[in-house]
Amino acid sequence: MAFREWDQPRFRLAFGSLALLFFLVLHAMSLQGSEFAVDRPIPVQLRPLQVAEGHESQLGAGGNSLVLGGNRHREARAELRFVLPPRQNDSPNWVVWVRRVPLERVQLRLGEYWASPVRSFLTPSPGEGTLPVAYLFRLPTTWEGEIRIEIEASALRATSLRPEVVSEDLADRYLQRATIVTAMAYASLLTLAVVMLALFFASRDVSFLSFFGFLTVSVLQIAGYNGHLYLFDGFGLLAQFGGAGLQAMALLFEISALQIVLRYSELEQFKPNHAKAINLACVVLLLVAGVILAWGARSDGVTAWVIPVCWGVGGVIGLYSLAEAWQRRVPMAGAVLVTAGVLVLAAFFSEAAGYGVIPGSLWIHYGYQIATVLCAAMIGVGLISRISKYRQQRDSEQRARADSERRLYREAIRSELLTALQSELRGASEDEIQPIALRLMLEHLRRIVPTTTTVALARGYHGRDTLSVQPVAYLDGVQAGLNPRLQMIRQQLAGSIELQHPVTKPGESVPVAIEAVVALPLRPPAWGMVLLERSGATVFHPEELNIARELARLMVVQVDEAVAAQHLRHTAEVDALTGALNRRSLDLALTRSFLHGHRHGQPTSVLFVDIDHFKAVNDRLGHACGDHCLRSLARILREQLGEEDLFGRYGGEEFLAILPGRQTEMARAIAEQMRIAVESADVQWQDHKVPLTVSIGVATQLSHESQPQPTVERADKALYAAKRTGRNRVQVARAVFQSRPATA
Repeated sequence: MAFREWDQPRFRLAFGSLALLFFLVLHAMSLQGSEFAVDRPIPVQLRPLQVAEGHESQLGAGGNSLVLGGNRHREARAELRFVLPPRQNDSPNWVVWVRRVPLERVQLRLGEYWASPVRSFLTPSPGEGTLPVAYLFRLPTTWEGEIRIEIEASALRATSLRPEVVSEDLADRYLQRATIVTAMAYASLLTLAVVMLALFFASRDVSFLSFFGFLTVSVLQIAGYNGHLYLFDGFGLLAQFGGAGLQAMALLFEISALQIVLRYSELEQFKPNHAKAINLACVVLLLVAGVILAWGARSDGVTAWVIPVCWGVGGVIGLYSLAEAWQRRVPMAGAVLVTAGVLVLAAFFSEAAGYGVIPGSLWIHYGYQIATVLCAAMIGVGLISRISKYRQQRDSEQRARADSERRLYREAIRSELLTALQSELRGASEDEIQPIALRLMLEHLRRIVPTTTTVALARGYHGRDTLSVQPVAYLDGVQAGLNPRLQMIRQQLAGSIELQHPVTKPGESVPVAIEAVVALPLRPPAWGMVLLERSGATVFHPEELNIARELARLMVVQVDEAVAAQHLRHTAEVDALTGALNRRSLDLALTRSFLHGHRHGQPTSVLFVDIDHFKAVNDRLGHACGDHCLRSLARILREQLGEEDLFGRYGGEEFLAILPGRQTEMARAIAEQMRIAVESADVQWQDHKVPLTVSIGVATQLSHESQPQPTVERADKALYAAKRTGRNRVQVARAVFQSRPATA
C-alpha cells in the first residue's frame, strides 16, 4: 500500500514517527558507543547443586544457564566460579548481571560470610530503576582472584537464568540496550493505540476499537512479561497470582490476537464456519485462563505443556487465517503474515530459551516484543487502508494503464537487447564476447533506467575479467575508484545485502548521488555486478533494479550460449583423447602453413612421430594403459615445441608437428629434443613405469612446393627409415625414397 493512500496527515505523521522510532532504536542498539568502556564479561563456570527436594539442578544449552520450571523443580541452586583480576586503583566495580525473568526470588551467597539482597520479579526494588530489566548484584570491592559463590533461585514459570560477571560500565550498557527495546515497544504500541482510538471516533468502524483493545492487552502482556506491571501493583493484587497470572495473561493476549486477526482477515464475511471455530477456540482459551487463575501454583505442572500447546494451535490458526486473507488480496496481508510468522517463531525461541534448550540472548528475550510491534503496525496499516478503498478503485485503471505501458516498453527493450546480442556475438571471437555483451547491456539499460554512470564488471567469468563503463569517457575514473571497494562489494553481494546508498563528497553530509549495485547471476567462483549511479537524492525504485537484473540475466544467457558455441567449434578441431589437434585440423593447418611459406619464402618443416612397439603396450597392459600413454606422450611432445608450432594426432599412435619458418637443422634438433624427452619420461601405470620411445621422421618444404602432400610423404618415409634402422631415432628425409612397403 502506498503512503499516499492515508487520508489524513496526522495518521501519516503518526506512522512515520513510529517507523522512525523503530529504526532509530535498531541503529542505536547496533552502535558500538564510544562512551562505554570497552570490556567483556568475565567467564563464569556453573556447577549444579542439590536443592532441598533432593534433586540436582539442571543446566541449559551450552552449560552457562540454570534451568528452572515445573511444579517439582521450581527451585534451583548452582555454584558460580569465576576469577576476578587483582585490584588496582582504576579497577572497575564488578556486578553479577542476571536478565530479568519470572523469578519468585533470587539471591547470591558466599557461605555465612556474604549474602546479596533478595531480588524478586513480583516486587521490584526502588533501586532497580524506572524500567528494571535485570537483577543486579554488586560484589564486594575487595574481592579478587578465584571466587566461588552460590546462586539460589525460585521460578514463577518455566525459565532459565544466565548469570554474567561484568563491570558496572558494561552492566550500564546492557541496561541501556534492554531499556531502549522495552521503551520502544511500549511507545510504539501506545502510539498505535492512540491512533486507532482516534480512527474509531472518526470512522465509527468497530475494527479500530477492536484493534485498540488488542494493543492495550499487548502493552499489559509485555509489561507483565517484563515485570514492569508490578511497579504499579502497590497493593500486591497482581503479585498474589504469581506465575499463574503470567500464564493467564499470555492466554488473554492470544485471545485478543485471534480476535483482531478474525476482523482484519474478514473471515466472518467470506468463511463464517471458520470464524465460528475461532470464536469457540477463544472461549475455550478464556476458560483455561480462568482455571489457571483459580488453581494458582497448583496448575504449574499442567501449564508447563498446556500453554505451549495453546500457543502452537493459536499460531497455526492465526497464520492460516492470514494466509486466507493474503489469497483474497486483503491490504497488507502479506506483510502481516510474514510479521505474524516472525512473532510465532520469536515466541517459540523465547519458550525454548526458557526451558534451556537454546542459549538466551537480548534478541531472543525481547524478540517477540519487537515482532509484536511490527505485526501490530502492519495490521494497523492494513486497517487504515480500508479508508482509501474508493481512491484505490478510482486510480486502479490509471495505474493499470501505466503499468501496461511500462511493461510493453520494458519488453521492447528486452527484445532489442536479445536481437543485438544474437547478431553481434555470432561472429565474435571468444575474447570479444564479454566486452561486446556488457556494452550492449549497459546501452539498453540506460534507455529504460536513467543513470549518470553505469558500470558492468565480471571477474573470473569464463576465465576472464571484463569491465565496461557507460559513458566510456568515465572509464579511467571509475576503475580507479572501484578497485579499492571490490572486496567489500563482493562480500556484500555474497551475503545478499541490499546495496543502495547515498554518495557524498568528502567532509559533506548532503548526498550528491545515489548508487545501487545488482549482482550478475554468474556461477561461483565467478562473480560480477552492475553498478548504477544517479545524480541527486532520488533512490532507485525496486522495479528499476528488477529491470537491471532481468537484462543482466538475459546477457549472461547469451554470453554462455556464445561461449558454448565457441567451445563446440573448438571441440570439432581437437582430438578428444589427447587434447591435441585432430587429423582434420592438421590438414587445414598444413595447407595454410605451406601456402604462406611458398608466398613469403619461409619454409615449413614437418615432424612425423610414431610410438615404438605401441601395439605390444596395448596387448600386454591393455588399452586403458595405451590411452594413458598417448595422453602422456602428447603432453611431453607438445612441451618441446614453441608457441607458433602446431601439434596434433595424425592417427592411431602417430603424431604430426608443424614448424613454420624452421629449416631442416632446426627441425632435426627439435625432433631430437622430443625423442630424448620421451625416452627419459617417467610414465607410470599402476605403480609401474612404462618405458616408451618414439621414432621421428623430419622433412622440410622445398621452395617450389605450395602443397603439403610431398613434404608429408617424405617425412613419412623418413619415419619408416627410422623404424627400419632400429627405432628410437630421428631420420631426416633424403631427396629420393623408395616406396614404403606395407607392414603389419
